Amino acid sequence: MAQFLTPKAVCDKIALSRATLDRLVAADKFPAPLKLTERRLAFNAADVENWMAERMEAA
Repeated sequence: MAQFLTPKAVCDKIALSRATLDRLVAADKFPAPLKLTERRLAFNAADVENWMAERMEAA
């Protein structure tokens, strides 16, 4: 079952600001959020975890 994370929760998890998160998404360097409703975005938790794992491998 998929779990969703709010943009704030993602920022807390990856230790980056919301502005940096938005820039990474715009540059296709971070998984794009899903539009749950007209005003609500959420990120797939598994996609965020995979992105973090890729960063760990690259370090």
